[in-house]
Amino acid sequence: MNDEELRSEFGLDEVNERQVEVMEPRPVTTPNLDTDFEYARENIYQGVEMQAEAMQEALELAKASGHPRAFEVFGQLFKQYTEAQETLVDLHGKVQKTKGTSINNQTNVQNNVMVGSTADLLKAIKSGKFDDTEKLHSESSNQG
Repeated sequence: MNDEELRSEFGLDEVNERQVEVMEPRPVTTPNLDTDFEYARENIYQGVEMQAEAMQEALELAKASGHPRAFEVFGQLFKQYTEAQETLVDLHGKVQKTKGTSINNQTNVQNNVMVGSTADLLKAIKSGKFDDTEKLHSESSNQG
């Protein structure tokens, strides 16, 4: 069956062909680490400044009232204040790590895997295809 027969069979109207507008692909935006860092840093600074003001008010209130709960609130504010400052310092470390500033901490890992049974390993050692006995002896003498 062709398209016209199928349309008449199912009682479909004639298809109006539409033109599809092809949109240009949007350029891929990469996250800007510096901009994000500055934004986060400014927000943390503002939070620390607000906490400092709140702590000052809470301390004055605690001294004036002498109420234990007021001193407890001041202590909680002080804890949050120091944690916000730690967050700021951690942010600097994360940015440096992300930028790859500390490249000297490279670790090379080499894994050697032998696929086979222990009998295959013993045959390889006896035949001389695998000779690692010197390394094993030197390691065991250094440990003792």
